[in-house]
Amino acid sequence: MSVCGYLYTPAHASWPDQELAWLKAHGADPIWHDWGSRIHLEELLQGIAAGSVQQVLLVRLADLGDRVEEVHQRLLQIQQAGLRLSLVNESGLHTPSAAADWIPLLAELPHQLQSRRLCCSQAQNRLAGKPPPGPAPFGYRREGDRYALDRRQAPIVQDFFQHFLLYGSLRQAVRFIAEKHHKRISVATGRNWLLNPVYRGDLAYADGTVLRDTHPALLSRAEAAQIDRWLKRNQKIPRRSASAPRALAGLVHCRVCGSLLRIVQTTPRKAKKNGSSYLYLRCQTCRYSLHYAAVLQEVIRQVCQQLPQRAQNLDRQALDQTRQQLQAQIQANSERLRQLEELQQSGLMDEPALAQRCYQLRAETARLAQKLEQLPPANFLQIAQTLSIPPFWQDLSESERRAYLREFLRRVEVDSTGAVQMTFAFDP
Repeated sequence: MSVCGYLYTPAHASWPDQELAWLKAHGADPIWHDWGSRIHLEELLQGIAAGSVQQVLLVRLADLGDRVEEVHQRLLQIQQAGLRLSLVNESGLHTPSAAADWIPLLAELPHQLQSRRLCCSQAQNRLAGKPPPGPAPFGYRREGDRYALDRRQAPIVQDFFQHFLLYGSLRQAVRFIAEKHHKRISVATGRNWLLNPVYRGDLAYADGTVLRDTHPALLSRAEAAQIDRWLKRNQKIPRRSASAPRALAGLVHCRVCGSLLRIVQTTPRKAKKNGSSYLYLRCQTCRYSLHYAAVLQEVIRQVCQQLPQRAQNLDRQALDQTRQQLQAQIQANSERLRQLEELQQSGLMDEPALAQRCYQLRAETARLAQKLEQLPPANFLQIAQTLSIPPFWQDLSESERRAYLREFLRRVEVDSTGAVQMTFAFDP
């Protein structure tokens, strides 16, 4: 006589480590686990009929069948054999005995079966690369089993992305589409647009899996990588400084006390008629001020002088090796997908297993491609040489200077004398 545990997992679900641990912790041995079929359930019922089972442990009653009638029939078979049936979960072991104990369990049974059917249907859609349930994101519409561009909404999203890529300010991009297209969104919605894989031509599912190139994209891969770097950089900058129009906003710190310097604008009394004003960088702790223009010019001078040298000191061999390894893994996955297609055409592999394996390979390829896109571009040295030309900076607007400085500088430190010391983003 033994205590047997039984667990059913749909074919497209993930491996139930936690539920198996619950059964094992309460003394279930053996544990019959069915994956997509109910072969082991029949063996369990045969053991019950032979009298070799003393107690049955389940995680849920719905594991006994796919329909309410099947579950009722197998429950009756267990009870007629005179066995104890217990349910296990994270809170412990529950053995219903009285009729009042069975009423809520049986009432919940149709909901469990319906939930499992919905999960299986959504899992099949994931394996087929279909969009998740729910309305299409703004800028898209559903067209059959795919997303298609909405001709009226897509230009609004594209203008939002282009404005953010040009100026690097989320709040300014939100205000821009409100003024141009009369489309009002919150800053949080704008951030979700920037991070949403759908606008990059990918599909993201609730389990965290991303499938690439499933529908037309509104962002290129290079633009998406640029957005990810800017958002990551802006996380370390105060919100008001991140959207401020000045190039040095959020970058300059006091070398003595470490506090962030504020940008203060003043207008002399005699200059109010012609509208001229002056900008200062002010340290509130050490109580000193520096001319903003002088500090900006010194920062640009040092960038022009140091950036090419710092770019040369990068371990390009390690970067090239990492890039080649990622590209080789992506190529190997593509070859495996091609081989799976050949197996499907020859009929040597069943459809569920084939779809699951293709889904895993596509998800792994998406993760590798994302890592590859986050590496510095291959023409980084040429970019550094361009940024080392002083006239290049003079032709830029303040917002464009801000975008470049935040891309390549991690921190700028000054003291009361105006001496500038910089830390580049790729410095150790």
